[in-house]
Amino acid sequence: MQIYNALIFLAATLTVTLPESDVTLIDGNQIKGEITALTDNQLTITSGDQSQELVIDQLQQVTLSTDDAIIGAENQITVRLHDGSTLYGKSVLATATNARVTISDDVAYRLKSDSLANIQFKPLSEQAQKDFDAVLKADSAGDVLIVLRPGGAIDELEGIIERVDSEAVTFNFDGDRIPVELEKLAGIKLLKPGSLEIAKTLGQVHDLQGNIWQARRFQLNADDQTLQFETGLGDAISLKLDNLQRLNFASSSVAYLSDLTPESAEWTPYLTGRLIRNRLNQIYAPAKDRSANGGELIIGDQVYAKGLSLRSKTELVYRLTDDFSKLQLTAGLAETAKGRGHVELIILGDNKQLFQDFIVDPEDIRELELDMTGIRRLSITVDYGKNLDFGDLLNLGDARLIK
Repeated sequence: MQIYNALIFLAATLTVTLPESDVTLIDGNQIKGEITALTDNQLTITSGDQSQELVIDQLQQVTLSTDDAIIGAENQITVRLHDGSTLYGKSVLATATNARVTISDDVAYRLKSDSLANIQFKPLSEQAQKDFDAVLKADSAGDVLIVLRPGGAIDELEGIIERVDSEAVTFNFDGDRIPVELEKLAGIKLLKPGSLEIAKTLGQVHDLQGNIWQARRFQLNADDQTLQFETGLGDAISLKLDNLQRLNFASSSVAYLSDLTPESAEWTPYLTGRLIRNRLNQIYAPAKDRSANGGELIIGDQVYAKGLSLRSKTELVYRLTDDFSKLQLTAGLAETAKGRGHVELIILGDNKQLFQDFIVDPEDIRELELDMTGIRRLSITVDYGKNLDFGDLLNLGDARLIK
């Protein structure tokens, strides 16, 4: 065992070369260069003839490709794992012990069947999706077959899922083995085994096919140009370097607002009316890690890998379950708001005002560091300024909570 561990350590620390990458640190600074070494403890980046070693806890993101992820038209199946990983595939084969998720003709991943949390077989209408998600969140004593009725309604039936293939799900209901065609199903929910252990991961691996992996035990392989890692469930994954989009690292001392789910997120148009609000609600919803206008999140001449992009009037409320000492962010109007945008930024902690001021020009950039000691409820409001809501788009770069 000692020899095996030594070999694993040696393999993980071998020097390899990645394509040129952009490394963003948790303090917002960026470094460009080649990743020449990567382990679970540190990353080495080389630019020219100079190398710099960075502790993993210093890292926010490593960007290997600026191309947008593209999910193929045939990849209608969404597979979620118990560790939070999400895959988009064209087919799934699962037995009692093993599973294979096929992404494309030349890409497929083998997993343990116990790693699968749920599978959605097709896109759903807005209401059907809400009902489907409600089934996933609800407690169940067994596997759940989620049926899509011809009229679009969702039904559920508990039993045992024995097999999944490209045509049907074999469902054991009270001892009867019933093959149910996929076209009749919205998806399935699989009971989490009581013995399943989920290890802490270091962050997420995003590929150019839209898949998001929770990852740990990184190892670069220069010979076949791959990044190898394990999921939080122990599944071994190998990705080609030219298929990688970025690595997001999750420091235990930092929580980015774009990675948190707010308790409430409400957008209110200046011109009220239910019809207007319903039509625009999704368009004007908060954007995470990108501009609400599309493209990169930019404040001044700085591009931010993490942050929020908010239109007026937006109010976000976060319930904080951990103790944080401060909130850091950079606030600035999008360049498209020049000459039009005029917003009021209000930040409250437990209903006490932490910050309030008007931001009236893209050059009016605010670097904020607010005391969050003891605060459990964080509220961020981007309110209308003097120009109604015309052109109002406020970007919050690197908005993060620090322990």
